Amino acid sequence: MNIYTVNNDYNISMQGKGKSPNWFKKQLKRVEQKFLDMMPCSTSKESKNSTKNWDKSSHWVGDPMWNRGIMGATALLTQPAIDYYNHRVDDETRTVSRNRTAAKIIAGTTVGMFVVRGPVYKMVEKMTDLTGKGKWAKKLLPKTYIEELTKNPNALKNYRSSVAMALILGVNCITNFVLDAPFTMFLTNYFNKQSGVETSDKNKDFINPEKEKTEVDNG
Repeated sequence: MNIYTVNNDYNISMQGKGKSPNWFKKQLKRVEQKFLDMMPCSTSKESKNSTKNWDKSSHWVGDPMWNRGIMGATALLTQPAIDYYNHRVDDETRTVSRNRTAAKIIAGTTVGMFVVRGPVYKMVEKMTDLTGKGKWAKKLLPKTYIEELTKNPNALKNYRSSVAMALILGVNCITNFVLDAPFTMFLTNYFNKQSGVETSDKNKDFINPEKEKTEVDNG
C-alpha cells in the first residue's frame, strides 16, 4: 500500500507541476509510508460459524424490538446510579430520583418492546411477505421495488425496519400517555415504598410534575 499526495503538485488534469510541498509534509508522508510498510500483508478468512454469528448479532441490533431492549438495559445500568450519587441534593431526593428514573426506564422498555415495537414489526413482516397470497400479504410492499427486494434479502430487512420505525413513532405518541405514564407512576410509588421513602409534600411534585402544572393553570 502506497500513499499518493493529492495537492497542486500533480493534479489529475496533468497540467504540470505546481508548488513543491514543504519539508514537514514530505517527512510526514515518509513516516506514514514507513508505518504502512511495517504492517504485514494478510487476508483474513471467516468461517461459516463466524458469519452466522455476525448475522445473528445484526439481527439482535437491527430488530426494533430487541434494539429497544438493548437501549433500556444500558440505561438501567447507568442512569439510576447517576441520579443516586448526585450529592448536590439530600438523601431523600436522591432516592426518589433514582426510583423514578428506574421506573421510567422499566416502563418505557417494557411497553416499547412488548406492546409497541414487537407487535408492529410482526405486523410489518406479515404485510411485506413476498411469498404470501393473502389480501394484506403485500400491502406495504412498493410495487416498483418488489423484484429488487426479492433478490436482496438485506434490502428487504432494512425496508421492514424503516417502515416499522415510522409506524412505531406514531404509536408512541399514544402509548406514552396512555400506558407509559401510569405505569411509571405505579412503579415509582412501589419503589419508594420498598425503599422506605414517604411521599412527602416536598417530593410530591417531583414524582408527579403534572400536579404543579395543574395548580398553575387553575391559578
